[in-house]
Amino acid sequence: MSALSTRAPAPAARPVRDGVLLPLVGLLAALVSLAGAWRPSLWTDEAATISAAGRDPADLWRMLQHLDAVHGLYYAAAHVWTAVAGTSELALRAPSAVAVGVAAVGVLVLARRLAGPGPVPLLAAAAFALLPRVTWAGAEARSSAAATALAVWATVLLVRALDRHRRGPWIAYTACAATGCVLNVYLLLLLAAHGTTLVLRRGTARRDRLAWLACAAAAALVTSPVLLLARRQSGQLGDAHLGPVELAVRVVVNQFFLGETPTVVGAPGRGTDWWRPAAVALAVLGWALVAVALARAARGPAGARRTALWALPWLVLPTAVVAGYSLVSAPLHNARYFAFCTPALALLLGSGLAALGRRPRAVVAALAVLLVVPVLASQRQPDAKSGADWAQVAQYLCRNASPGQAVYFGARRAPVDGVVTLTTRAVSVAYPRCFTGLEDVTLLAPATEVGDLTGRSRPLGESLDRLAGHDTVWVVRRPGDATVAADDAVLAAAGFARGRQWTGTLDEVVEFTRR
Repeated sequence: MSALSTRAPAPAARPVRDGVLLPLVGLLAALVSLAGAWRPSLWTDEAATISAAGRDPADLWRMLQHLDAVHGLYYAAAHVWTAVAGTSELALRAPSAVAVGVAAVGVLVLARRLAGPGPVPLLAAAAFALLPRVTWAGAEARSSAAATALAVWATVLLVRALDRHRRGPWIAYTACAATGCVLNVYLLLLLAAHGTTLVLRRGTARRDRLAWLACAAAAALVTSPVLLLARRQSGQLGDAHLGPVELAVRVVVNQFFLGETPTVVGAPGRGTDWWRPAAVALAVLGWALVAVALARAARGPAGARRTALWALPWLVLPTAVVAGYSLVSAPLHNARYFAFCTPALALLLGSGLAALGRRPRAVVAALAVLLVVPVLASQRQPDAKSGADWAQVAQYLCRNASPGQAVYFGARRAPVDGVVTLTTRAVSVAYPRCFTGLEDVTLLAPATEVGDLTGRSRPLGESLDRLAGHDTVWVVRRPGDATVAADDAVLAAAGFARGRQWTGTLDEVVEFTRR
């Protein structure tokens, strides 16, 4: 038997226990992510999901030729799901919560195979379910949670293939890895981490290394069309250029122990942002437990060494490669895309907790839960998605606007050659019901016609002909955008006066009526 395998208990005991334990772990992890997932407003990335998922296959394919190719498989799956479940916050985010549950079961199974019997498997699964990056991904209508589930199960299948030396697990590993890489191209770095483990792992047969190499090559080949399309789509992968300090903070804190910045700092009416110190303290505690796990692996039982051997390359290599490339070349790092590394962190956290005595373990676990609570609470606030207030914008218009009135979505960028490519129109994609019956006076071409996510617009000053028949126009905009003053001047010259106004954390809605 391979050094990576663990001796199974008597066959009569484990199937009965697993028949209850595994579904229970998956259900609890899914419920943690699903709790309150309907509260935060939809935001930019989720509006992109709605826009892409609402297209027929031909329109979606046309869009992917020059935009969001890296999300194509997720959009195709979302097209099927939203046709059945709709596009409410809960319906959109529920599949991600389910994926977190599937991933948590995978963490438990993987920890059992690596660490063997004992507390590590349950501790690792619990740590995974409570990691803020996981609870963020589980309440997000994007591909992060699904890619994480595929990453952990691909690793389970690889360990099983090395243990059993049969063709079936290798085929399953290839299929799982290829699907994960198409869903999130960064999972190609997980394959590199697997290869690193096989190089470092003692006793790996040459035929197993060659088998892995063939599987990884097949997965990369399947992913290559997505990579070729993505190379032509600048700005599709990473954030703006980050300095070394800011990048380090994002990796050490945000990437695992915070998720995205959950609220607008100092927003009106908001008290102390307790999630900020809690996330930092949680990161300190988490990395301390990782250090304990590595120290245990250096001198402790074989299970701890196996766990570290598989988890450490998985945790470190993808982030190190992308962060290093982002510092010396083009920006590629986006913390959201590294959710697939959270199972590796959870394995080390479980191993670190198991190294403690029973009483210290209980104290540390309780402290970790105490620190997780304010971060998780911040992720479930109405404006949790980077301050997005679109739900409130839509509700205000539902209460105050009337069919037949006009709406103007403010320009987020200055027009180029008479065309505005970025506006606040995405709010109407996320919440279309409240915009039904309102005339979009600057719409030049809808999204499906031009193959983007929100369509193209004319400048407001060139759309006065569409305003001629309206006595009321609702302006949805970001207060600090460059065209605000010019747009107000255009409306004033056309005979409109400012009326009612609503201001949220990011956006404002202003009513203009004819004098």
